[in-house]
Parts: sequence; C-alpha cells; structure tokens
Amino acid sequence: MSSPPLRIGLLGEPELVVRGLGPLLATADEGAVDLRVVPAATAQHEVDVVLLDPQPPDGRGPASRTAWIAGVAPARVLAWTWRLHPAVVRGTLAAGAHGIVAKTAPATELLRAMRTVAGGGSVVPPTEPMFPGLSDRQSEVLVLIGQGLSNDEIAATLRVSVNSVKTYIREIYSRTGTSRRTQAVAWAHRHGWSH
Repeated sequence: MSSPPLRIGLLGEPELVVRGLGPLLATADEGAVDLRVVPAATAQHEVDVVLLDPQPPDGRGPASRTAWIAGVAPARVLAWTWRLHPAVVRGTLAAGAHGIVAKTAPATELLRAMRTVAGGGSVVPPTEPMFPGLSDRQSEVLVLIGQGLSNDEIAATLRVSVNSVKTYIREIYSRTGTSRRTQAVAWAHRHGWSH
C-alpha cells in the first residue's frame, strides 16, 4: 500500500517555477508529490507544507516577511531563498518558518527538507559566514540598509534605539571604508550579499 502524496503548496512564485518544480520533484522521489499553487488564505487547510520565498512579493523587509509567513499559519512553512545569509535565516525562522533551504539545493535535498517540515521537524541549514570584519549586529544592519529600510524601520525591526542604529552605521562605514549607504550596500554586494 502506497503512502498518500506529499501535498506541497507553492506560494508567490512565477509560472515558470510552478511548472518546472513539480516534474523536477517527481523525478527525485519514489513517492508521489502533489504540487499546487495556493493562496495564503487557504494554504493551511489544503497542503502538508507551504513552500515560499521569505522575501515577500511586496519587496519590503523583515516586518513584511513576518506578515507574509504568518499569513499561512498554522501551516508548516518551508522557506526557500537564493541567499542563506545568517540575518535572513534568523529572521525567517523568527517569523515562524519551520525551515529554510537554498533555492540552489538539489531536488532530493529540497524534497527531504519538505518531508522533514511536513512531518513536524525543522530544517536549519548551516549559514554562510557574516561579512568579513563586521559583527553579527552590524551585518544585520547592513542587510536591512540593503533592503531599503530607514533608520527608524531598522530600529523597530531590531528593537533598538535609532541612536544605536546610527552607531552601527558609523561602525559599518568605518570598517568597510565607506561613507554613504549606497557605498556600504555596494561593499556588501562585493562581499557576496544579494538582495
């Protein structure tokens, strides 16, 4: 007797991804996979796990990510992203995702992660190193700057004062040899960060 198919809800992805992911997963698994596009409002009732990019379609930062992931609760959520930066991983898990995996992962790894999350487990990958020469907090601030957040928004996201954010930014400028936000973001891109 065969087990029921793994029901995967795909949220917020373009048609190309939707059409390509199902056959790819089917070739990587001996069991059945039922892949469907789901609206957030019905996701928790129709699928075993929701697969979504932790960067919501509106392109905003962490507060939007929290709302995006919370919108499918209490569904089991597996985030998949192009970048496993420590700040993104921490923020995504804190927002309520049950796991996170790179979009560059092979189909077998993605499927294993989906089965783990659907079964009640979690998937926490090893993260890439922080930016060289910056503390974890400075790296988080730099990522939030790169996402276009203002000092006030960064302060609210990190639950620190605006003066603390300004101090972190001055330290970032000093350690990266930059003097403006755009220069600091360009430095981050040269050191492997992609938004």
